[in-house]
Amino acid sequence: MRSDRLRVIVPLAMFALGISSAVAAETYEGEYFYNFENAVLTPKGKKNERWCLEGDMSKAELPASHPSGPWGTANVVVRGTLGPLGKYGSLGSCNRVLVVKELVRVSNKRRGL
Repeated sequence: MRSDRLRVIVPLAMFALGISSAVAAETYEGEYFYNFENAVLTPKGKKNERWCLEGDMSKAELPASHPSGPWGTANVVVRGTLGPLGKYGSLGSCNRVLVVKELVRVSNKRRGL
């Protein structure tokens, strides 16, 4: 009985104090699209999903060749934390937000047309 109370009280106390348990980063792979207003990952095998990216993806981008800044695509593998389903980004175009902790691998960098 006491252990049941502790299972409820401890997490509530942590929440009230602003202490959260660390969420482990997962590994995700897909096509990264970027331009002056978007940073989006289309996960491999999930063509109908778009995840807005938050974090440093500069090593996956080619240098800007246009006044509006860099834009293009690349295949990437990242480690990060995926948020809940919802409407995010420009006009709610993303299903989720992925907070990128680490850019693991980049390949096939291409400029946008």
